[in-house]
Amino acid sequence: MNKSFEIIRQSLIDEAKNSPILLSDLAGLETYVSESYNSRSFIELLQNADDAGASSFFVKRHKDYLFVANNGRTFNSADLESLCRSASSNKVRGSSIGYRGIGFKSVVSFAKEVHLVSGDYQITFSKELSKQIIPQAPNIPLIRIPHFIKEEVINELSSEIIKIQNEGYQTIFIFTGATANQIDEEYTSFANTTLLFLNNIRTIRIELTKRITANIAILEDNNQGRKIRISTTDTINDWFVCSYNNCKIAFSLQDNKIVKLPKNEAIIHAFLPTEDTCGMGVILNGDFSTDPSRRHLILDDTTKEVISNLVLLYATLLKEALENKNSSIVNALIPYFDLSIIQLMKPSFEKEFIKQLKDKLGSFFSEIKLSPHWFNAVDYAKMMEISNQPFLSPAINEVAGVEGLMKYLGSKSDSIESILGTVNVVELSMQGYAQIAVASIKSILMNHDLNTFSSSPIFMSNNKLCSLKEINDNNLLIDDSFVQLMKDNGILQKDIGLCLKKLHLKNLQERQFKDEDIPHDKPTSDDNMPNKASVTDWFNNVSSSSSNVISTSIQKWRSAEENTLNALNSNGFSLRDVSNQNVGYDLEGKDPNSNYIYIEVKSVEFPGQKFRMTNNEYAVAQYKQDLYYLAIVYQSKEALEISLIKNPINNLHMGRQCVQWVWECSDYDYKPMKFPL
Repeated sequence: MNKSFEIIRQSLIDEAKNSPILLSDLAGLETYVSESYNSRSFIELLQNADDAGASSFFVKRHKDYLFVANNGRTFNSADLESLCRSASSNKVRGSSIGYRGIGFKSVVSFAKEVHLVSGDYQITFSKELSKQIIPQAPNIPLIRIPHFIKEEVINELSSEIIKIQNEGYQTIFIFTGATANQIDEEYTSFANTTLLFLNNIRTIRIELTKRITANIAILEDNNQGRKIRISTTDTINDWFVCSYNNCKIAFSLQDNKIVKLPKNEAIIHAFLPTEDTCGMGVILNGDFSTDPSRRHLILDDTTKEVISNLVLLYATLLKEALENKNSSIVNALIPYFDLSIIQLMKPSFEKEFIKQLKDKLGSFFSEIKLSPHWFNAVDYAKMMEISNQPFLSPAINEVAGVEGLMKYLGSKSDSIESILGTVNVVELSMQGYAQIAVASIKSILMNHDLNTFSSSPIFMSNNKLCSLKEINDNNLLIDDSFVQLMKDNGILQKDIGLCLKKLHLKNLQERQFKDEDIPHDKPTSDDNMPNKASVTDWFNNVSSSSSNVISTSIQKWRSAEENTLNALNSNGFSLRDVSNQNVGYDLEGKDPNSNYIYIEVKSVEFPGQKFRMTNNEYAVAQYKQDLYYLAIVYQSKEALEISLIKNPINNLHMGRQCVQWVWECSDYDYKPMKFPL
């Protein structure tokens, strides 16, 4: 044993003899620490190993002993003294995980004696041996006075110690009297997120009642962040970790895509996990101040400074995700807590975080324009891309809670005046034009001046876009389908008439809107019916009843839209699903001849069953003409059948039915292409 051990040991013995009451007080402190750190001894020993630069951590039960070993640097005199003394760690805060020097005292909760073998040191910590030296002390701490290791321990365990050392483990803690059940429960039930922010450890082996291995692999490391895989005996979890100024935000990955963590799993780490949640779908890490148990944050100046750095990292990630239209990152960063009552919340991490975010970055986010609640996000995006102003893309707009966060940070909904100023430079959906028309009429009826409204080409007349002034001056009418589409978006026919009066467009008002709610149905007699036709022999003269199709991923449990998309794309089409955007069709893209087309999917339970078109779909089909198709989809037990019908407005007999005004058809040619299930 080296001289430094003897010097440290004798110094501690002298202090204890001079003040046995103080020694007894230290025993009480040790008990308090062990109770505070209950069930965290594994975490603390793991942390100490990581701070020692270990890459591997090993736990094993042998007879009645528990071995905990690592391959980090061996103990020196400073390490030994900090281990013996309470709150005298030689670690520098921020450069290592631990810094208080009290975490190791947690082992008192499950061990009667602790032996240490590391480098030149072979030491025993024992209350019994300390009591023999300081009999006058009422209570004796376990981790205080180091003793020469017990000879019987060396004799009994030398072969096991040598075996562990031969595996590369240079520091070995040996615990006697450890409660088997408590140890098994703690060491075999740790969450793998415990390993997420370790600096050095890459491998963990636990050989108790249950054998567990854990490996930490860095899969990618670049300017954007670090992709980490944590593999245990039972699970494999991938994480994407972004860093700034010693702070980190970790995103959970599933199938290489970022997913939002449940609120109860979104834990704040002070390098090792606390029990506090961050209120977002990510895991946050920083050098926070915590209570003695390291379970809860303390909102002191140090913690607020860490939050400040996290805010900058969060804002950078949010900005980039908005610009790159990365909805998964945005979704993970959206708070779970209600921003409208944040000021009423008691002091907390969430309240401090969101306050700093608004104070420091609100000016940036206030420049982002939001789509008005009455306007669909797809058409709004088309307009904003022309204007080069920052806005939320349709994919981002669909993220729950994003609008509330942006409004809290200062973003505002765009105005009808601004939208009217851009409407004539981009082609919108029929739904979009109707929404603008309705919003404008409502605004005018509330006595707001919209000088450009009458001259804006947003109304359908004879299947062409025209302005109200043009329709009025040329004795035209607004198409009935467009009028109905406006009604579907929340306007009454009498409101349209009142607006026309206010705009002095008397001709149109008298001719079409003089009497309230008079429908203008198209003639439906056989003499006026257009010829029926289907798409030209499935584009390439392929027999629809017996053609061979490319095998594709058609599944019974998928929706008609999904199966149609997969089937057609596997057979020469290049389509994408836009069914959730309410633009009047479900699929858009190119047909096998590279022509751009739009497809509305209608699922039927049997060929010939009636299907219905909404006014939005009808208006879009009327406008798109030959580019618009209906896909009549029938799924039997054996196959998926798809019959495409081109230009349904001109090629089918549509009967107008008063079921919230939809368009119904029961007479169509059914010539499907079959896709086996």
